[in-house]
Amino acid sequence: MFKDDLLEKLKMNISRETWNNWLSTSEIVHMNEKEVVIGLSNHFIKDTVEKKYNTVIKDTITNILGREVKISYKIKTIDQAKNRTSGPLIKNRPLKLSEFNSEFTFGSFVIGESNRMAYYSSMEVAKNPGKFNPLFIYGDVGLGKTHLMHAIANHILEHSTDLRVKYLTAEDFMNEMMDSIRAQNMDNFRERFRKTVDILLIDDVQFLIGKNNVQNELFHTFNSLFNAGKQVIVCSDRTPDELATFHPRLISRFEMGLIVNVGTPDEDTRYLIAKKMANMISLNLSDDVAHYLAENVNRNLRRLRGAIMNLMLHTKITGEPATVYSAKKIVESIMRMNNSKVKYNSKEAYETIKINSLINSVLDEFEITRDELYSNSRKKSVSQSRQVLAYLLKIYLKMPVKNIAKMLKRNHSTISHSIKKIDQSLLIGNNKLKAKIDNIKEKIENEKVDIDIA
Repeated sequence: MFKDDLLEKLKMNISRETWNNWLSTSEIVHMNEKEVVIGLSNHFIKDTVEKKYNTVIKDTITNILGREVKISYKIKTIDQAKNRTSGPLIKNRPLKLSEFNSEFTFGSFVIGESNRMAYYSSMEVAKNPGKFNPLFIYGDVGLGKTHLMHAIANHILEHSTDLRVKYLTAEDFMNEMMDSIRAQNMDNFRERFRKTVDILLIDDVQFLIGKNNVQNELFHTFNSLFNAGKQVIVCSDRTPDELATFHPRLISRFEMGLIVNVGTPDEDTRYLIAKKMANMISLNLSDDVAHYLAENVNRNLRRLRGAIMNLMLHTKITGEPATVYSAKKIVESIMRMNNSKVKYNSKEAYETIKINSLINSVLDEFEITRDELYSNSRKKSVSQSRQVLAYLLKIYLKMPVKNIAKMLKRNHSTISHSIKKIDQSLLIGNNKLKAKIDNIKEKIENEKVDIDIA
């Protein structure tokens, strides 16, 4: 049997969904009596096929050939000579609807265990827009989510010059919507986002928590693009199910595609990132300095970049090379600056001023005492104050449910139920409750506290 014949029979015996999603670009690159080697287009597809579909592929090929064979996979090589001579001699001009950082490419992204799936998923979406839709990227601040979004856009603009790509933050989306409402020109807004965009990238979607009208507009925009086969890419600092007060129908749309995490890189990956960052700004960074930075700057990559930029400035001013000693002085300065600030999502914040300030604001708003809050009272104002406090601790301070349960001396299921109850009340339009929560948030935000949310 010829390789093409085997591939065609494999296609006929595999479900259409599996074939279209994972094997449509495959080919049989080698076969003999004992082995069949299948070529796949990239590492992401190869890893997925090996883990999820190897058994069904092996059984299917065994049945087709009438004998058991070993199945293996490899990444297809690209015929460079053929690639150079194919296609138009003059490229179309990219249809840019936004500006993108030219330094944020797949080539400048350092891959590690914490971001491997996000990287290959992003690359697959860039190569095949609309096939894996939507792509939802989540992770803490400063770990590379925005880098991947710009890398997708830059790749599409380079290789699919007829596609119209638009990137903006959720806050920008809201502001443009508000401007259109004030100008009584929502038709133009919807035309711009639903008819003239092929690839829509929305960053920091968690900004829309509590903004129901904007969520509703985003939902209809999403549906319009999705139904037209357009690619949607969403970025957030939390998973879809942690986007409290988001419409369940919008969350379900986010969950219907690829959901990938950009986690905190390990020390080895941070070392490679430090070397890459230094190389991009022409800074000669020795291995010992790179290892020192990787070991001591581990909270987010923006701080690592800041340390490297400071090192470059130091070398320019002094004319001396970057050393572990100079790196240590810069890192210690950064640490002193950060330690002087209170952070919303740090363990220290839960135990000190921010948690106490939130509790006091809840007590003031519901006009109850701290003893009542921690009591077993079922009085409506008391029980609702506990539910609101649990909700705000989870959503706005990102405290784990188990920690909230411990603090309020309730079990895990009670706290989970409380959070969902407040969430549902807000979704159905409980304006009285929303006003109380808004008052509490306003008190917190108006406090004269130096907060670092980087």
